[in-house]
Amino acid sequence: MPGLSKPPSQALGGVSEQASAVRTAGGLLVLTALVTAVSAVTRVSADADFQPSLQDTLDAISLHPGLYGAGGGARLASGITLGAAAWFLLRAPIIRLRLRSTLVPALFGLSGVFTAVSGLCAVILAVAAPETNPLIELAALFRWISGKIGFSLAGLALVIASRFRPKAGGLLRFIAPASGILGLAMQFIWIDSATPGHAIVGAAFFLWLLAAGSMLFRGRSELLFPRMVESDSQP
Repeated sequence: MPGLSKPPSQALGGVSEQASAVRTAGGLLVLTALVTAVSAVTRVSADADFQPSLQDTLDAISLHPGLYGAGGGARLASGITLGAAAWFLLRAPIIRLRLRSTLVPALFGLSGVFTAVSGLCAVILAVAAPETNPLIELAALFRWISGKIGFSLAGLALVIASRFRPKAGGLLRFIAPASGILGLAMQFIWIDSATPGHAIVGAAFFLWLLAAGSMLFRGRSELLFPRMVESDSQP
């Protein structure tokens, strides 16, 4: 009848449009995981980020400028791919239909921006080391804080995502609790005493990106999310 809204399951948009956006986002999340792994390995190999002073950090970078620069470049790339994945998720009707669920890709997008800034600053440090000046000091500060903000925002996205996934059913129901716990653990990035656990949390986030990205790329999500939308529409 005229004037009646479509059921949520019919308002999800064209199947091809939805599948294309979601699967592209999934592929980009997998790519984000891979370049994030490259960034982590090269950064650890350079052994520069956890030095007691900025000059010590720059001296360490100068010993392995290629490694540190590659790590920064990979981090820059991971921020770009994460932001692109968020953009494609926002284009998917299954996300656009529910205002609250747009928070997840929006937070991923912001995380991507801050991560990219951190990577760019790392590249600048690799080029400049071991010289120091006020601009280099500013780049070092931005690398540190933007990296933490980016990681924290991604964790917040996982916490919010865990709120919706149980309603979708299937495998998403079991991933949801782990996503929430991981997202909360990622907030400890701001606590220096938790540094020994950061590698474990980072590895868990890498696995999450692979799992979630693979699921989206295979097209499983568009079969499960309509249930979640319809359940939210019921009184």
